[in-house]
Amino acid sequence: MDDAVELEAAQVAEGRREDLAGFLRPLLVQLDAQIDRRLVRTFARTVDAILCFRNRPHGLLLSELGAYLLDPEHALAGTKRLSNLLRCSKWSSHLMEQYLWKQATDHLLELEAQEEEALLLWDESVLEKPESLANPDLGSVRSSKAHRLTRIKPGFYRPPSRPSFVPGFQWIGLALAGLSGVPTLAALHWWTNRGERKSDKRTEEASLLHRCVQA
Repeated sequence: MDDAVELEAAQVAEGRREDLAGFLRPLLVQLDAQIDRRLVRTFARTVDAILCFRNRPHGLLLSELGAYLLDPEHALAGTKRLSNLLRCSKWSSHLMEQYLWKQATDHLLELEAQEEEALLLWDESVLEKPESLANPDLGSVRSSKAHRLTRIKPGFYRPPSRPSFVPGFQWIGLALAGLSGVPTLAALHWWTNRGERKSDKRTEEASLLHRCVQA
């Protein structure tokens, strides 16, 4: 890779980081009013690291995130910073839910001002954790990965035909979109069908739908 290409890549990366900072700024302001400023910086860097290094087949352990927050030589210190952020009692996921909902509400007002039709896109899926049993909130989810792996292949025996269920979480996502432009994430709701917090699909759908109607 020549110097010109490297320079261009660096400029693009810096531009995306500025976009991320602008997107997170309202949330960071709220966090700054509730928790230590060092934890706010850890939060911003964690989001940056997740966007840079996580992909569908590759999750991130806390120790890996710790290395990305600082550097591999100081991975333990980075992990401790992240642990302090997650254990802080002065904030919760409710703040994130409010932030996403407000972003979508602002987008809706813009669409209405432009007299453009607004669409609420509803998506449901699961997060599979097939090798994990320690978390008491893990429920049973239908595994799409197992279904792909058990498709009949030429020259091999017929695999099991029944669906496979593995530990995991259910989720519902809502995105607000106009007929053009970029959609805005309005909600990302997780739920389980086992443990103390167990629920069912219709209850969760009805709760979120009722919230949408009220808004």
